[in-house]
Amino acid sequence: MEYAGHKLDEFQEDAIKALEKGLSVLVSAPTGCGKTLIAEYAVEKSLKEGKRVIYTAPIKALSNQKYRDFRIRFGENAVGIHTGDVTINPTADILIMTTEIFRNMILEQSIRLNDVLYTIFDEVHFIDDEERGTVWEESIILAPENIRFLCLSATVPNIDELADWMQAVRNSEFAVIKEYKRVVPLKYHLFSARYGDVSLKYLEKKYIDDKKKRRKMMFGKPSSRRIIDFVVSRKGYPVLYFSFNRKACEKNALDNCKLNLLSDDEEQRLAVMVDELVSCYGIEDYAKLEQMKYLWKTGIAYHHAGIIPAAKEIVERLFSTGLIKILFCTETFALGVNMPARSVIFDDIEKFNGVEFEYLTNRSYLQMAGRAGRRGMDEEGNVYCHIIPEITEPKEVKRLFFGESEPIRSRFVAQYSTILSLYSRHGEDSFEIFRKSLRNFNRGSFILSSSYQKEEDQIRRRIEFLQNEGFLDGKNLTPKGKLAMAVSGYEIQAAQLYYTRCFDRLSPEQICVLLGAVIYEPRKKKKGVVEEHSDIFKQDNDGEKVIHKLREKELKFGIKNAINPLDFSYTSITYSWVIGCDLKKIGTFGVPEGDIIRHFRMIVQLLKTIKAQIDDPVTIENLNAAMRLINRGAVDAEAELGVEVNVNL
Repeated sequence: MEYAGHKLDEFQEDAIKALEKGLSVLVSAPTGCGKTLIAEYAVEKSLKEGKRVIYTAPIKALSNQKYRDFRIRFGENAVGIHTGDVTINPTADILIMTTEIFRNMILEQSIRLNDVLYTIFDEVHFIDDEERGTVWEESIILAPENIRFLCLSATVPNIDELADWMQAVRNSEFAVIKEYKRVVPLKYHLFSARYGDVSLKYLEKKYIDDKKKRRKMMFGKPSSRRIIDFVVSRKGYPVLYFSFNRKACEKNALDNCKLNLLSDDEEQRLAVMVDELVSCYGIEDYAKLEQMKYLWKTGIAYHHAGIIPAAKEIVERLFSTGLIKILFCTETFALGVNMPARSVIFDDIEKFNGVEFEYLTNRSYLQMAGRAGRRGMDEEGNVYCHIIPEITEPKEVKRLFFGESEPIRSRFVAQYSTILSLYSRHGEDSFEIFRKSLRNFNRGSFILSSSYQKEEDQIRRRIEFLQNEGFLDGKNLTPKGKLAMAVSGYEIQAAQLYYTRCFDRLSPEQICVLLGAVIYEPRKKKKGVVEEHSDIFKQDNDGEKVIHKLREKELKFGIKNAINPLDFSYTSITYSWVIGCDLKKIGTFGVPEGDIIRHFRMIVQLLKTIKAQIDDPVTIENLNAAMRLINRGAVDAEAELGVEVNVNL
């Protein structure tokens, strides 16, 4: 069988035959095997039948890439995108969105879901994501019966259990398609800066059992230069070099900037393309730009969440056109973005988890390693682990090289928006729905485990709290509850601030700062963040007290994981931006601009959502004014996504 000019592999044929029968389909296959082709077939089938199709992805970068790819494949007017900060052509036949937006549409009982034939869940093993897995489970449990699912997953050992659960909650048949073999096989290497390319047997000889002796050797990671020289000498580029923190990512790139990997013709093409991209995105005032341009002209780049989205987009476009030969990146680059390389290098196979260093999980390792080897271009993909043999445990290397991925586990926690939606519609019967989580599913039936009893106890406490605070009147939604249900994410905070009339007492600038304080969740103490403008905000404002009281009431009801107190760490940064400062000024606060832009876009998302749910002209105008102040320049995700550039310059 052939499709879209490709001779299909057996697993692709099997998946397409299942789609033709109108079944839901779960495809489990290694990274880079061509699962996207099956998704394109499902899109085409839906359009031919006069139906619509939804494509959901776990990260916005993947959503944006699919939006561009599908517009080329199916036509500009056929494709729309709806994420938290971008809405373009939302009534299109092919609608790309985050899973959160899809879940929200389900809770709202949106009529836009009525004529959807297939919803495609890319990277469905994200159900195991601690922060966001709940949204995936809720979507699968609650989606209308007319929707069929095409779920794409990396290989996981309990894929049959996942499919059985989906069949049970959807009450429909799922075809399970499994592929274990890669089209381009992977070859694994161990590389030591001291000893060069070494074998697993050599590692077993060199490994030191004594913990004290190992500890002495743990500091002073060797430079990346030797392993890069080794891979370049073998013509192993393009290379994806994974580092597990941003500083290491940038340092490794700068350590290798003496390499000049571009021909004269490539250098000229790159210069023209960079000038056009920088101009189109309007990021001439980005502080890191000169350093990044210096690296780009040598064929080297770095990519991580700390750089602004437009700069990441430029790097991705340069890499996809072959003008970046070595890309130093963090692991998020491996999540679904279809940019394979000839070689993958791991700077380390241990990662700091916030408390201590631990070896990578098999799933994480395979997700990144799977980017090596380009179909139709490479006979094999080469994966290099940069190690210090004396301190690298042979058993952990064997596990990564030869072990299988960890099973998917449920992360389900009923959120306020879901509780409001289900309890207001189904009352006590809503608990039957909550019981359908993957956690409660075992060998074909649902069980009420002790963990579920605890979960149900928390849901009941949350219902009592929602009734006490005026979000629910018995089982009926109040106007306040309707707003909270629609916001979904900081829902009770947003509704409480609106119904205590906090927004009426604030300027547009202060609204941005207040919502930023609701959203901000510090991972660690940020050096360089100053709060010199916090007094300007706090005077004549009681938003902090409102949220503090709400949190205290949650705790009185015995609710675990209560809402966070407001955090004003970004007050100065946000205030500076909304009064008109540029990117250069924002870059002086000591916080990575990428983190700041992402934070501002979350404020934009919250402003949009609140505004869409209220009928209050004065507040709406105040929120509109706040939106105009913050959603400009590098923050404006819609303008950025609309940039069209000829990548074949």
